[in-house]
Amino acid sequence: MEFEALKQALFAEAKAKGLTEYEVFAKTSSDLSAEMLGHELQSVTSGTEGGICFRCAVNGRLGAASTQSTEKADVLALVARAMANAAVVDADEEPIFFEGSPAYGKKTREPVPAPDTGELRRAVADISARVFAADARVSESSSMGAGAGYVTVSLANSKGLSLSNEMSRRHSYVEAILKTGEESVNAFAVSQDITGKDPDIAVKAVNKAAAKLGAGKVKTGTYDVIFAADQVRALLSAFGGAFSGKAALEGLSRLAGKEETQVAVPMLTLVDDPFYPENPMQTPFDAEGVATYKKNLIENGVLKTLLYDLTTAKKAGKTTTGNASRPSYASNVSIAAYCMRIEPGKETPEELRARMKDGIYITEMKGLHAGANGVTGDFSIESAGFLVKDGQLAAPVKTFTVAGNFFDLLMHIDGIADNVEMGYPSLAVMAAPDILVRGLSVAGE
Repeated sequence: MEFEALKQALFAEAKAKGLTEYEVFAKTSSDLSAEMLGHELQSVTSGTEGGICFRCAVNGRLGAASTQSTEKADVLALVARAMANAAVVDADEEPIFFEGSPAYGKKTREPVPAPDTGELRRAVADISARVFAADARVSESSSMGAGAGYVTVSLANSKGLSLSNEMSRRHSYVEAILKTGEESVNAFAVSQDITGKDPDIAVKAVNKAAAKLGAGKVKTGTYDVIFAADQVRALLSAFGGAFSGKAALEGLSRLAGKEETQVAVPMLTLVDDPFYPENPMQTPFDAEGVATYKKNLIENGVLKTLLYDLTTAKKAGKTTTGNASRPSYASNVSIAAYCMRIEPGKETPEELRARMKDGIYITEMKGLHAGANGVTGDFSIESAGFLVKDGQLAAPVKTFTVAGNFFDLLMHIDGIADNVEMGYPSLAVMAAPDILVRGLSVAGE
């Protein structure tokens, strides 16, 4: 059954059972990928998963039920199941069904058709060839892959809301492993294109790995540090939950109650943008049907807003920011950013290093989520990177620990580069440039 037919059947069943407030949500994801290990094709996989969820209000309580089946009997059974579930849920969760926003934003990128398996095979084989052509020390343990995904979301409710959205993404990646003597190093690169040619992620990953060969140690001390763009994204990912209005209400965010106060240096602006042009996974509405929009979470160092869905906003006395999320058709409503991005500075990465003069350029942090406390902001992470001498990248260094506090770090940024780089394209993604932080604690030898 198509969504329109599913909706009509569920709505008719809901009315027949005396319901007046209800909603149907459907989400389907299709993925196709090809992977190689060295010169050998390891797998070509494809799959589709998804389903439908029905939610309703019964005596002031919210009930929900979901199914992967599109058989009419299974779909209609959702109504009775949801009504039964409403009797056992937390009574504090008030059911809220949204009537719709006055207008919805326009996406800057539309979905593209998925490639066929032959196209993926050829793409990943070409990436493999370029990896091995880039350096004679490349190991057969190196891996590479290419893939594509397509997501469809539909939402309708008893208040007349009816919305749908389609999104697609393409990607390729390389993990290059170089071996020389007893030493083995690796580096990772990703692209938003299955060919990985612009820029050439094969050469990028191999060069990044080669630069790590012969890495030494650093002395324990206090250093000025530049975090590479991908490591800034990792920090945002680890501590981004602090911007959730729900986390603030539950006492799990140090940003609770700090809206309209300074939480970062004035040069920092942090944006959540559902229409960021570099991200193909764009949506004009959230999981509750509220219009999404670009918003400054931090503007010139001042916390302007946390992220809210309808329920959390009502409890906090705020207005929803359109950040309700449902990772799958069966998920409960949660809160998530779309593309959390640090706005670029005016210096190039080279100019930022030149101004730092001496310090450490961190290009790798291992196990960040395990070594970070998302509530307090504290982190202590094994890292690797390069010494910076007189503004120039010098010797590679490894196996040192950088420690600090994310919220304190925001107040000690002394430079933001202009090289905003986005991570793997998804419904919730981070984008960031290199940043310079003064006086971080480093434990080495």
